[in-house]
Amino acid sequence: MKKVIAKVLMCCVIACPWLLQAEESAQLGVIKEQNILDRPLMPTGYGLTQLLKKDYYLARFSIDKAAIYGGPEDLAIIDAARRMEFKFVADRKISGRTFARKIAEGMKINNQSDELKANMTQVKRFMTFFKRSIKKGDVIRFDYHRDFGTRVYLNDRMLGEIPYSLQFYSFLVNIWLGDRPPTARFKSGLLGQNGDDYAVQMQQRYESM
Repeated sequence: MKKVIAKVLMCCVIACPWLLQAEESAQLGVIKEQNILDRPLMPTGYGLTQLLKKDYYLARFSIDKAAIYGGPEDLAIIDAARRMEFKFVADRKISGRTFARKIAEGMKINNQSDELKANMTQVKRFMTFFKRSIKKGDVIRFDYHRDFGTRVYLNDRMLGEIPYSLQFYSFLVNIWLGDRPPTARFKSGLLGQNGDDYAVQMQQRYESM
């Protein structure tokens, strides 16, 4: 894992069409400035997923504005401040346990089993954070910064922390950006690849709630 990260950081791309597309998508509407500690963030895109054929949550992925990387495949491994957040739109309450179980399933199918087993202590700790039910309008946020690792929030209240682990955050991000995301369109949306109309629609819906 460390070797892969090193290669990404050594092969920074200054002129990247995909990165320029993400920047243009972020400028389509007014976005409130986000930060993780000292690092301002730039959204790469938005997505919508469903549960039992009904809208489940809107998602937004953001990364350090100053980060330089080659393409979307680097977002899960680059050592830069990042934020994955979910705004719940389901009319019924979702138990924290149900949400955590979905996260665990996503981790399992989008990551190497031997790497997950080697980090099972962290995975189990993470699962204990979700004890409260989640209602419409609630926001869950996963933040990464090298100074603290992974922090989990519910409506700006910190639920817990997995300290100093870049690899663990990669396990999380792979759920949505890996080979088996909730849907292909959801993943493309987070990467800003579904076209300007879709990006504006998702952004406006996210910001209006």
